[in-house]
Amino acid sequence: MRIGATIFCQNYADWDRYEADERGEKVPGRPATEDRAIFAEEIEVAKLADRLGFDSVWTVEHHFTPYTMVTNPLQLLSYLAGVTTNVDLGTMVIVLPWHNPVRVAEDIAMLDALLGDRSVLAGVGRGLGRREYGGLGIDQNAARGRFDEGLHIVRELLRTGRCTFSGEHFEVDDARLRPQPPGDLSGTLYCAAGSPETMEVIAREDVPPLVIPTTSLELSLQGTRHLMRLREDNGLAPSDTKLALWIYCAETEREARQGSEKYMVEYGDSALRHYEMTGTHFEGIKGYEGYAARADALRADPTPFLRGFYDRHPWGTPEVVVDKLSELAEQFGTSEVMCVFRYGGMDHATAKRSMELFADQVLPAVRPLSPAPISLSPL
Repeated sequence: MRIGATIFCQNYADWDRYEADERGEKVPGRPATEDRAIFAEEIEVAKLADRLGFDSVWTVEHHFTPYTMVTNPLQLLSYLAGVTTNVDLGTMVIVLPWHNPVRVAEDIAMLDALLGDRSVLAGVGRGLGRREYGGLGIDQNAARGRFDEGLHIVRELLRTGRCTFSGEHFEVDDARLRPQPPGDLSGTLYCAAGSPETMEVIAREDVPPLVIPTTSLELSLQGTRHLMRLREDNGLAPSDTKLALWIYCAETEREARQGSEKYMVEYGDSALRHYEMTGTHFEGIKGYEGYAARADALRADPTPFLRGFYDRHPWGTPEVVVDKLSELAEQFGTSEVMCVFRYGGMDHATAKRSMELFADQVLPAVRPLSPAPISLSPL
C-alpha cells in the first residue's frame, strides 16, 4: 500500500479575525502569523516527506479563507516537482466547476511531462464552499452541470489526447493536448464524492473514488460502498480507493491524546466554519440537497462533527496508529492513504515530530498491506 503526505497550508489562528472582518467589525488588516510564513513551513513538510520515504505529496484547492490557502494546487505541485526527487504529486482536489476543463487537462498533462519517471495523481471534485463560488463569480446552482461536463472532458482528453464536446456549460472543438501525453493518462484521475449526486457521475464515468472525509468515517464508508454498487450497476468492477486520514503519532498515549484532541477538534472547527456547515444556504442550491439535511442536524448539535476526526482517525503511539490505519485501509479497500500531519493550530515542530515518528515506526509496518477493493456482499 502506498502512503502519501498532504500539505494544507492552514492559518487556523486567523479565523476569529477573518470572521470579524467579514461582519464589518474593525480588526487588524493582517493576521498575526503571515500566510507566507505558513507556506514556507508547509513546503518543508513536503521536502521532509520526500526525504523520509513517503510515496507521494498531495495538496488541496481552496480560496479566500484561512481554511487552506492553496489557490492553485497544480502550480504548487509544479514548484514541489523542482524541490523533491522521489515522490509522486497529487491533488485532493482540483474543483472542476471553478475551471475550464481543457486547461485542467492541459495542466495535468504538463505536470506529468515535467515529472519524468514520477506520476501526477489528479484528484478532482465538485466543491462545497459558498464563499468560494461567490468570490469566483460562479453560480453554485450550476455546479452539478459544470462538474458533470468538466469531468467528461478532462477524462476524454487524458484518455485520448483530444476531445470534441458540446454541452450546456462547455463547448470544445477538437482540442488536442500538447505536449502530447505518452499514452492514456486517465488512470491518474480520481474523484472526491461527498454526495450521492457526485457518486452517480463518477460511477458512470468509471473514475475511482478519492475518499476525503467531510463527515464521519462511518458515513464516508457507507458512501463508498454505495458507490461500488453504482459501479456494479454500470457493469464496472469494484475499484480501489485513495483515502485521506488525519494522523497524530507520539511516543506516549498521553501525549498523543492531548495533541490529537486539541488539533483534530480545531481542524473540525475550521472545516465547519469554512464550509458554513450549519448554514441554511444549502436549501436553496440545486444539487446540494444532501448537505442541507446534514446542516439541519449540525445546527442542532455540531459536536459529532467537531469531534469526528479525533474520535475515528488514527492517533496514538506508533503501534496504535498502525492498528487503526490498517483497519481503515482494509475497510475502505485502499491502495493509498494520504496522511494529513499538520492541521488546526499545530505548529511546524509538532507536525515534524509526529511525521518523523510515523515514518520510522508506522510506515514500514503498513506499506506491505494490500487491501482488496470493497466487497459487494450484502450489508
